[in-house]
Amino acid sequence: MDLKRQFARPEGLGGSLVGRLMAVINKSQVEDVVRELAPAPGERVLEIGFGPGIGLATLARAAPDVRIDGVDPSAEMVAAARRRVRRHGARVRPQEGTAAELPWEDAVFDAVFATNSVQLWQPLAASLAEVRRVLRPGGRLVLGVLERAVTPDGGSAGPYFDAGLLPELREAGFTGIESRWQPSNLGGTELLVRAVRPAS
Repeated sequence: MDLKRQFARPEGLGGSLVGRLMAVINKSQVEDVVRELAPAPGERVLEIGFGPGIGLATLARAAPDVRIDGVDPSAEMVAAARRRVRRHGARVRPQEGTAAELPWEDAVFDAVFATNSVQLWQPLAASLAEVRRVLRPGGRLVLGVLERAVTPDGGSAGPYFDAGLLPELREAGFTGIESRWQPSNLGGTELLVRAVRPAS
């Protein structure tokens, strides 16, 4: 089993096993991202690359009045996430899809978030344009990336991932961009990024 490929896009039995591992190792980072997101009652939120559904479930518990959608390219992870959020009913809706082709109309989400998936969005520029499109004016984007998060080429995001990501966010039309590196509970560091679709 190519472990790095499975972390990038889990498939089959190996993907299911990787999904279980992701659920354990990403828990504290997901909680950091959800806190940064700070959802308000009545909002509609999208998670991109939800993996085994830890982010969806964490947000659903933290914000019982928020509607949550999600996309992930892995059928195995969609199935795992649906099992994990079943208790929340129709308020949480995971489905298969990618950041580059989001199946929603313009300006439907108050916030979008992702944990350890933005480094996999391909192409990145088109994906960020899609995120901006589905965000309402004034809507926010929150991203979390571990320094050692797997990239499509089998490498890792690395300690300077923000140096490439932040200009891409600006080019996509996001403003109010804030970023910080902080220690990860797993060792190493994690990047937290917040950006806003301008209100006008």
